Amino acid sequence: MLALLCKETIMGQFRIEISAVAGHGCSRTENDGDSIKHSGCQRMNCPDCLARSLVQTFQRLGFHDLKATFTHWPDTDAQVVDDLVAGVRHGSFT
Repeated sequence: MLALLCKETIMGQFRIEISAVAGHGCSRTENDGDSIKHSGCQRMNCPDCLARSLVQTFQRLGFHDLKATFTHWPDTDAQVVDDLVAGVRHGSFT
């Protein structure tokens, strides 16, 4: 019975979508194509760091085919998209 409980089973694809309004996070100096792979500010209320931490946890746990983006100012001319898996920013803050 214990062997059954411990066996890893891949169940299928899922998606988590979160839309929120909060204070500014960190990582505003990186521009289009720049790496965003760094430790961040680590503030408990930083949306950038919270999202990055969740993705790092998924990676550490071995989640497969992981895709994760953080979109700043979605659906506006100022939109900036961070690829949290590749660690690259698309777009620049002005």
